[in-house]
Amino acid sequence: MWTEKYRPKSLEEMVGNDEGRAKLSLWVKRWKPGGKAALLVGPPGTGKTTTVHLVAGKLGLNLVELNASDTRTKDKLSRKIGEVIASTSLFGGASLIFLDEVDGLAGRSDYGAIDFIKEAVKKSENPVVMAANDPESDEVKKLGSAVVKIEFRRPEQGVVERRLEAVARMEGISVTKDEVEKLARAANGDLRAAVNFLQAGIPAMKDEERTASEAVNAFFDAPDEKSALRALRSYPGQPREKLRDIFTAVVKSRVHEERKAGALDVLSKADMVMGRIMRGKDWRLLRYLDPMLAAELWRALGDGGPRYTLDGAPWPLQLRIWNDSKKLKEIAAIAAKRVGTSQKGFLVQDMPFLILFCSDRKYREELLKSLDLGENYDVFLAKEASRFARS
Repeated sequence: MWTEKYRPKSLEEMVGNDEGRAKLSLWVKRWKPGGKAALLVGPPGTGKTTTVHLVAGKLGLNLVELNASDTRTKDKLSRKIGEVIASTSLFGGASLIFLDEVDGLAGRSDYGAIDFIKEAVKKSENPVVMAANDPESDEVKKLGSAVVKIEFRRPEQGVVERRLEAVARMEGISVTKDEVEKLARAANGDLRAAVNFLQAGIPAMKDEERTASEAVNAFFDAPDEKSALRALRSYPGQPREKLRDIFTAVVKSRVHEERKAGALDVLSKADMVMGRIMRGKDWRLLRYLDPMLAAELWRALGDGGPRYTLDGAPWPLQLRIWNDSKKLKEIAAIAAKRVGTSQKGFLVQDMPFLILFCSDRKYREELLKSLDLGENYDVFLAKEASRFARS
């Protein structure tokens, strides 16, 4: 993938967030046992994970990377990082411990996890860096004075455009200024997504003022039905994607089960309408979808409870990941380290593009060689690409 091929090899090659990168480097250099942890906060694709990898490499530190959302309870965290944090000579040298997606600790199953992290940081013989996408999440707020917060912001559109133009030149492809602007606007400051759009050859993107997360959250936060309808109509993706994102937000919300059941009943009706539209190609029915959701779903849950989540992979691929996707997860684990992101982040944001590109045999061969995967993965990826194309 081009995100791997052109990912920065040094801090100097990165674009945007110069201040954040400088702060983290200085913090690591000055850190002493008993000090606070560093917490990088900012949207996906702004370089948080890549910065941690490059800082560790520049300072000669062994990077120990863990994902909080995969290690959700206090007991699991204790088993995973307890020994690492206490070690002064891990792998024969100084280490940098990176705990990604700490805002993925949510729900009753995570009871005690944040408190454990705060206590572990105090005892650590190695600097601890954490990352979170949502600076307003309860988990981030609970970390409080135990961390030094370093903010990462979306790069300006001009920065993203220049990066896309540079990648296009290196790949020898021709793109117009208008196409670059639309891709950069659609990516909304996510450089990784922008490069994925470019490689996928997406010819045009809708001009939208809101991202998917902003539109979904605005819908549930709307003060009235009209505002809810405007939020739905500002969603940048396809109607099916809109329903999927709203469904995921409802399912993962903490609202009362009776209210959640009522909301799911509305969504099931909307899904039936969507199915009828797709089967009959009767696109005129789309005019009724948003008003239906604004009138019924907003009334059921329009109190700011549900929130947009990061499960952004296409629905058929999500099901594969959840149910029987051992090979997909194995590939994501290897590829995520190469591109400087988390396994979950790669599955959600990058795997759909990787599967799409794997319809090309030459690409599959280069990928298998790059990731050192066996021939059995070639057949698997070819089948996944075919399945993905039909979904």
